Amino acid sequence: MKNYELMVIISPKLTEEEANKLNESILNMVKEQGNGEIIKTDPWGLRKLAYPINKMQEAYYFVNYFSMEPSAVKPIKNQLNINEHVLRHMFIVRDK
Repeated sequence: MKNYELMVIISPKLTEEEANKLNESILNMVKEQGNGEIIKTDPWGLRKLAYPINKMQEAYYFVNYFSMEPSAVKPIKNQLNINEHVLRHMFIVRDK
């Protein structure tokens, strides 16, 4: 098991409640596919983007901290890549 940080930027076309539900579904993927353990979720809320993404000026930011098996990263990344509401995401391996 490794510790990870996952930042997710979610489309502002969703309501805040829908964005929270989408982040929860991402965390459920971590639990199911990676036998993961959620350490902490840090919702940053609606923030202005540094540059426009798909002509959008703002988005919902979430930073999730968890531990899971390294083999589960690729399937989760694939799911995030095909989700049209996830504008950007980034996995970072954290030191213990």
